[in-house]
Amino acid sequence: MRPLAVLLGLALILCGCVSYDVDERGDPVKREGLAKDLVFDAKGRFMAIATRLSPPHTIIVNGKKPTEREIRLLGVEGKLESEAPNTYRRSQEWMAEYLSHGETLYIKPQRGADHNEYVIYGEVYLDAVDENGKPIDGYVMVNMAMLSLGLVKLRDAREFQTPEMQKAMQDVEDKARREKLGLWSDKP
Repeated sequence: MRPLAVLLGLALILCGCVSYDVDERGDPVKREGLAKDLVFDAKGRFMAIATRLSPPHTIIVNGKKPTEREIRLLGVEGKLESEAPNTYRRSQEWMAEYLSHGETLYIKPQRGADHNEYVIYGEVYLDAVDENGKPIDGYVMVNMAMLSLGLVKLRDAREFQTPEMQKAMQDVEDKARREKLGLWSDKP
């Protein structure tokens, strides 16, 4: 699974979906700030730590702090366990492997989102790693990674801000369909 993270990270770098971690003033972002305020970087993303996973497309971040939020993956949705038991189980496993180790997540809220609301739809990013698990420069978009494995399907590509990202997400889903992955398999 780690090579996928590298490939998606490189794809996002090429798409220009990468930023560095500074706040609105250009100061380095520190995790300690998560306790009281949402901390935003130069690309309009806030930092968070996953505290509870709710497959197939929801993450609770910064639990029991003033910054706790329910993050729903923008533009994609999964199916209930009763509708797609194998894919649901695989989405649980994937989320547990990549989102539950205390890594910093970067959430880019949907355009026009109120950051004070508890539920936020957004793009979720992880730091990219190489096949040995060592950090590399760049980010992996969770929404796209899960879509590429067929763990979720597109809800509406128009939720993404740019036509380039809309097309990239549609292309990723089309490839998962062609390869009959996850929700598109014979036994979802």
